[in-house]
Formats: sequence, C-alpha cells, structure tokens
Amino acid sequence: MKKLLFTLTLAAAFAVGSQSALAQAKKKPAAPADAPATADAEKPKAAAAEKPKAPADPTKPMPMHTVVDSIDASGKSFTHKNKDGKEVKYVTTAKTEFKNGEKDATFADIKVGNEVNGMRLKKSDTEYEVVKTTYIGAPKPKAEKPKGEKPAGTEKPAGEPKKKP
Repeated sequence: MKKLLFTLTLAAAFAVGSQSALAQAKKKPAAPADAPATADAEKPKAAAAEKPKAPADPTKPMPMHTVVDSIDASGKSFTHKNKDGKEVKYVTTAKTEFKNGEKDATFADIKVGNEVNGMRLKKSDTEYEVVKTTYIGAPKPKAEKPKGEKPAGTEKPAGEPKKKP
C-alpha cells in the first residue's frame, strides 16, 4: 500500500513539473541566431538611463516647510538659509493665501525664527513664490525616538507564544 501511494505521488509530481516546464518553454520567444541577444536587451536600458528626469511642473505647487531667517517687509518676502549656506527667497504676492490653521493670517504675522508651512511654486533654484501658508508659528518639536526602546504597544506579552508565518 505504501509503495502504491509513493508511486502515485511521484507520478503526480512529475506530471505537474513537466507541464510547468513546457508552459515556460512556449512563452519564451526564439531569439534570432545571427543577432546577439544581450546587445538588444541593453539598448533600451541605456536609453532609459541617459534620458534626463523631467523637470518639475512650474505651475504645480509643492509643499513648503521652512524656518524664517530674515524678512523683507517692503518686498513682502522672507529668506531661509540652507545647511550648505545657500539663501532661499520666498516671495509673497497679492494672490498668496495666508492661513494659520483655521484662522486668517497676514504677512505681518511672520516673524524671524517662525516655521512657515504651506505651498510654493518654484521660480528658480533660490527663489519660490508662496501660494498659500497653512502654519505660521514656533517650530514644531521633532519627536525623538529613544535609543534601544520600541514604540509603545509593539511588545508582545510574555506568556504568548511566537506565531509562525
């Protein structure tokens, strides 16, 4: 009885294995014998690697999270100095929508040291037009993770066995 079961199992495994091998062989197209297969496969990859990234759409606003380092009240603009020392200018216009959370705000609400969040349009590498502000105020503290500790609620109770995948 054991020999019969073993023989049937072996025959079934062989039949399934041979069917999948035949199916894979049918799916692969035959490569021409006179053309090297690797040269054709590398051309699209090389063309994709050489193609430059499309520039960001200048009409599409992007997120803004910055800290104000200086203010030009007459020009209604403020600047931020990056870590590398480059100054980035944020210009407001008559179209700029000033909000601070749900409340209305004005350019006068912006102070040196404030964090300003909102949306901006790129004018150049060092200049942006502010479309909308959503937060003006003290910089929000960054949540620091204690070293070596897991976030609360991720520990398993000591009595529970580990589940196998």
